[in-house]
Amino acid sequence: MFRIINKYVEIGNLLEEPYILQYEKQGCYKVFLIEDLKYIKRLGGLTNLNFLVAHKGQKYVLRFPAHEFEDIINRHHEKENQRIAAEIGVTVGNVVFTDEGIKMTPYYDATANLTRDLIVTPEYLEKVAGVLSTLHSSKREFPNRFNYWGEVEKYKIALTEIPSLYVLLEERLRKLMEGERQEYVPCHMDSVTGNFIQNDAGQLLLIDWEYSANYLPEWDLAAFILERELSEEQEQVLLDYYGLPAASKQSLDLQKLKSDFLWSLWSLVKELEDPSFEQYTAKRTERLLEGVEQYYRVYGNN
Repeated sequence: MFRIINKYVEIGNLLEEPYILQYEKQGCYKVFLIEDLKYIKRLGGLTNLNFLVAHKGQKYVLRFPAHEFEDIINRHHEKENQRIAAEIGVTVGNVVFTDEGIKMTPYYDATANLTRDLIVTPEYLEKVAGVLSTLHSSKREFPNRFNYWGEVEKYKIALTEIPSLYVLLEERLRKLMEGERQEYVPCHMDSVTGNFIQNDAGQLLLIDWEYSANYLPEWDLAAFILERELSEEQEQVLLDYYGLPAASKQSLDLQKLKSDFLWSLWSLVKELEDPSFEQYTAKRTERLLEGVEQYYRVYGNN
């Protein structure tokens, strides 16, 4: 169906934007050609270039990874973890996945109906909880374990200089994380609204496994709660469907802080090439500052 030559997918007559015909990696330009590929439209995405395309009547999502994260994301782990997740039944399979992270996956028209308003209804919060619970309780393992502070260091290196506010926040988080339990399960690690799709049978699935790893299950719940900005009532509905033990609530709240800190650094890296991310950085950071104070009020300094 598709040819891969010298580890690169051949693509022919691709997109309206001519720059995408050339893919730069480490200073080298490669031209990709996939025969009979029809461009439909550009899709959203913070990290990558995503396009809706068609091939012989079937729709696909074609992804080109962002250059600034080449040294941060392990594409081998992403590919293997997505394969495992597909076996578990919580994602789609790949049609193409190159060593450079260029991939094509099936697209479902039903996904267009999965709006941000719909996904917070009780019916869909139950589906979100079900996908995450299925993944976390699968008793499978990914080949990699998430190293939180290791990831933080990657972004700090990319930034070369970290603002003093984040130095202080890092010190506080390190203190709060002392003695954190090490009970790891396969996690998506970026379970935001845009990474959920719906197939034609109405089943909810997760896509984009770039950051996936074995980690604490509360991280995935926290990521969804934060990004979709769930109300307290909606959050409780999600947690009830998931079956989160009351004893894990403190861990969930800590993961929220850790997530906002990490993604604030991620956004600072994005700002280096795109100043429009400044607002996103500010939003994450402001919520983190409020969250830290709230955490102290509820749990003390432990």
